[in-house]
Amino acid sequence: MGKRISSLILALVFIVAPVIAEAAYGPSLRSATKVGRVFHTVTWDLKLIWHATFFSDTFRDAYIDRHIKVNYLSPEEAALYREEQERRQADSWQFTIIMYTKSDYKNFTSFEDSFWKILLETESGEVYKPISVDMIPITPYEEVMYPFIDRWSAEYRVTFPKVPLGERFWLTMESVVGKSTLTWRVK
Repeated sequence: MGKRISSLILALVFIVAPVIAEAAYGPSLRSATKVGRVFHTVTWDLKLIWHATFFSDTFRDAYIDRHIKVNYLSPEEAALYREEQERRQADSWQFTIIMYTKSDYKNFTSFEDSFWKILLETESGEVYKPISVDMIPITPYEEVMYPFIDRWSAEYRVTFPKVPLGERFWLTMESVVGKSTLTWRVK
């Protein structure tokens, strides 16, 4: 009788745990992601639409759990992935940027000749340039992790130095065609 109950409880845990992880990812992603737009001031043509997802400690945990689930990682693989992600979190602030812009405006890098510039501003007023801007190929995995990706999107991983952010901070995307600033509050 005791073994049956233990087996039943264990089976329920394996069934319910993925559902809980799935339920936790959606709200965490929505909370970590902000959306900005740049329009032409006269014609209202869309120049840029961008989604920026901030990898806070809370979101990183939800992201790790979701990655483990969708990739069916073994416990050993999951532990290695979690360790790598925790190391990445300790070294820098990471954002995933999903953007659509006209082909003339697609140049987005960490170099000076980039059409779009991205800046992180802390609550104390300090402004930081990114350490890196890396284009990420959009795959079915990326579409699962970021359901707002569409066929016109481009994805980038943007990292900034690990600095104190304060209670709120801003991420600004700017170019000669306009500027968009997103705000996060740190809990």
